[in-house]
Amino acid sequence: MKQRTVKSTIEMEGIGLHTGEKMSLVISPAYPDTGICFRRSDIECEYTRVSPYTVTSTQLATTIQCGNNTISTIEHLMAALYGLGIDNAKIDVCGPEVPVFDGSSTAFVNAVYNAGVTEQAKARKFIKFKKRIRLEKDGKWIEVIPSRFFKVTFDIEFENESIGQQKSFINVTPESFTKELASARTFGFRHEVEQLWQMGLAKGGSLDTAVVIDGTDVLNPEGLRYRDEFVRHKMLDLVGDISLLGFPIFGHIRAYKSGHNLNNLFARTLIESANYYDIIELPDTVPVQNHNLELKPQGIS
Repeated sequence: MKQRTVKSTIEMEGIGLHTGEKMSLVISPAYPDTGICFRRSDIECEYTRVSPYTVTSTQLATTIQCGNNTISTIEHLMAALYGLGIDNAKIDVCGPEVPVFDGSSTAFVNAVYNAGVTEQAKARKFIKFKKRIRLEKDGKWIEVIPSRFFKVTFDIEFENESIGQQKSFINVTPESFTKELASARTFGFRHEVEQLWQMGLAKGGSLDTAVVIDGTDVLNPEGLRYRDEFVRHKMLDLVGDISLLGFPIFGHIRAYKSGHNLNNLFARTLIESANYYDIIELPDTVPVQNHNLELKPQGIS
């Protein structure tokens, strides 16, 4: 199995969730073993290779340190890159946050499809878990158990009737990520969004950038994209946060009510549990179900 990068440069522009201002983004091909690196193009800043330890905040979104400044809301982009099997890329962000677009990974997935993916000369490395690792905090938990593929099972539970209790499972492949997770949007409650506005936060939050719930009603005119869109978005966030490990994984992650904070703590715990996993390479003759190179658009919107 070979490492992969985007075939051509991708340029994107959209509104930032927190600032409400227009942000631009450039994703460029990168050499093997570069990993995923971010840089602020609006200030003097070197590229920073992401890892769980570059995360400085998990409030409302995943924020990383970049030089003396930060870049927030990276999780939907990171999920798309991981879900589509991109190992190496350089990302320039003109502003303090990645554009939110519609609150999902759809825009990033479509951009990668349009740019294409190319294999590189060096072998791809995988984290293969040998033992169960579990982390619990404040009634929430997340764990990984050994598996031949990358799988995610997620449970959420809200008192709100529009959400309630939802559980979903996915065996993550480029095809399944595109079809089942990519277009699941972030969500919030109307009263919480209004409170954030009063605090000067989430200025870009609207029905165009998130699913908004008011009591038992979903305010978005088009409704939900999936019956269980809420738990699917939590899974999308988890894929994005776990991708900061820097390698694709063989393991089944199971989570209950986890969010960005617990996801990041778990990713750090995984790195520090070196006796529980191996870093391996696979020969080119071995088929890997969850990292198929062929990217075929699934008609997502």
